[in-house]
Amino acid sequence: MNYYTIPPPVKLAEYIQFFWVLEGSATAEKPFHHRVLAESSPEWIFYCKGQFEAYGVGDDRHKTSFSCLSGQLQHFRKLYTLNDFCLFGVYLFPYAIPGIFGLPAHVLSDQTVDTETLLGREGQLLEQKVFAASDHRQRATLISQFILQRLAKSAETASPVFTSIRQILISSTALSIPALADECYLSRRQFERKFIHYAGYSPKQFQRIARFNAVIKGFEKRPVSLTEMAYSCGYYDQSHFIHDFRLFSGYNPKAFFTHQKDAADYRAFEEFNP
Repeated sequence: MNYYTIPPPVKLAEYIQFFWVLEGSATAEKPFHHRVLAESSPEWIFYCKGQFEAYGVGDDRHKTSFSCLSGQLQHFRKLYTLNDFCLFGVYLFPYAIPGIFGLPAHVLSDQTVDTETLLGREGQLLEQKVFAASDHRQRATLISQFILQRLAKSAETASPVFTSIRQILISSTALSIPALADECYLSRRQFERKFIHYAGYSPKQFQRIARFNAVIKGFEKRPVSLTEMAYSCGYYDQSHFIHDFRLFSGYNPKAFFTHQKDAADYRAFEEFNP
């Protein structure tokens, strides 16, 4: 399994967190099963090589499109493939959805939309260019140019709420929602309405998912106990932590981290039976 990231150009650092690449091998005898965990930020994904079957807890299965925008998720999903694969992803800030795609972020929450449906002929042409690119850095350049052009035409303007969203994503701990509203010089109701437009969820739910993401990402950087990590991310007790972890991943945290301890990144985590 090969996973790495590419930083965005400075001009887009406010909208793109990073680009990422995941490459791997799979066969009918040894398929690759992956669980997509709950996620506070949207991702634009291009399947440069191979496609995946997507499925949930039931029997419904469908093949992934060649590229798609996955909005913020509050439920986990499952994917698998029997073939070698290469994914190129764009990890966005939530408010990039209104700015780039002209849609309120909440419209895409818990949704996955293929690029052509989302952007029409314009999206189809971009998809073709991305797949024809000679390497991943060229793909990052093509997508960056496309996004800059979309932002230049966008009617959306920067909002103080952007800072609140970034604070929640970066802080890893629970922040006071009334205090964030005050910092934006907005009433609580105004703040929550704008927050849903730009982040896809209410501040409370967004913060819950972001906190779960912080635990997943923090485990890779700081091999401390799960209890210490839970408290450092603002969970009041272990039962609260386990409840949210099960809800957003479908796993018990101890079993999850024991099984995934050698993975390069959470995007390379393999599905397993607890």
